[in-house]
Amino acid sequence: MPTSPSPQVQTCLSKSIQQQLIDSNRREYGHLYDLLTFATPEQLADADKERNELLQWLDQRASFGYSGTKIDCNGLSPGCRRCGDGDWSCLFINGRCNGRCFYCPTTQDDDGPPVTNGLAFTSPEDYAAYVAALGFGGVSISGGEPLMTPDLTLAYLNAVRKRCGNDVHLWLYTNGTLLTADICGRLRDAGLNEIRFDLGAVRYNLKKLHLAVGCIKTVSVEIPAVPEDEELLKRKMVEMAEAGVNHLNLHQMRLTPHNFGQLTERGYTFLHGEKVTVLESELSALRAVRFGLEQGIPLPVNYCSFPYKRRFQQAAARRRAALAVCVPGETVTEPGYLRTLSATGVHYCEAALLQNPSYRFPFEKIVLETGRALYLERRPLTAELELSDAERIALEVGQPPEQLTRFEQIESGLAHYF
Repeated sequence: MPTSPSPQVQTCLSKSIQQQLIDSNRREYGHLYDLLTFATPEQLADADKERNELLQWLDQRASFGYSGTKIDCNGLSPGCRRCGDGDWSCLFINGRCNGRCFYCPTTQDDDGPPVTNGLAFTSPEDYAAYVAALGFGGVSISGGEPLMTPDLTLAYLNAVRKRCGNDVHLWLYTNGTLLTADICGRLRDAGLNEIRFDLGAVRYNLKKLHLAVGCIKTVSVEIPAVPEDEELLKRKMVEMAEAGVNHLNLHQMRLTPHNFGQLTERGYTFLHGEKVTVLESELSALRAVRFGLEQGIPLPVNYCSFPYKRRFQQAAARRRAALAVCVPGETVTEPGYLRTLSATGVHYCEAALLQNPSYRFPFEKIVLETGRALYLERRPLTAELELSDAERIALEVGQPPEQLTRFEQIESGLAHYF
């Protein structure tokens, strides 16, 4: 697991970069963007001060991983370790949910086929062949709500387990409302290793979760850190530990066009950035991590920040495609780009795995053992960039020139507040 020796916050962004991010977000939300309540300079200063104090406290007691974007990494669930290693395929088995969580980022009204990274799989056997061909060590089933289509969910779990054996870690996300003892047993028999409950959908009621404890090997809770529920969550952390929950994962809430109305009605303070996030959510999550450690609660708590998801999960997808097309003389960089050095400079490409080629760039055809075809496309990102001898040497020893950093290194630290 990549670790960070000390708490970090992303380097302060230049005014021009900040404006670029603001402009990008404004394009997504249009005139609604100006209706959001963004943090004032005074609020930003107070939030920075509190976060720095929390990080300094946690630095002595917690593990900062993945370039300082995930806290605490002591006791991560097996699924989280697979995700962090970039060794994970998430299959959205359906696009419908029976919950009405105010923080949900998507519409949950999609009747399309199971999909992962833009690839649709109508056949469980095709998906299992894809998992085997790409060498994934972990597979998660998400939605929507996977238990709204239990037979479909079980078919894909069974297919992956049959094709890939016991080396693949299988987990499932659910709000738990449709879980029964019978379904729980069928999930176990299909080879499910881990089940994750979004308890926010049921106001932190652990009733259905109890069905999984003792049946599924690893039981986790994965929820956004809802600021107004912080004290309730702290009480429930004790209850979760007593119930036999193995892991608690907290996410930072983010704004989307779908949840815009729900989040703005709650009076949250928003932050600019790669996407719009909720200031109070991150601070609440960090306080919960601290609370668990202070109280000695036997429940590992992991804050999975938005920068972690944005940087590491996207890098993993790029890297897996890049490794499949990498040829001698090329290097796959940490963020997953293909680097080619020449006598005078360097250029970068990005690889993408597609179900149909765009025909705009060179591509290779991959035929799965079931006969299903996929396509690996190589997309140029830069023309050749000239390098001095000193810059070339610096690049080769892992100290790239500033203009190449985004191609060579995953950015460190939690997001800068602005």
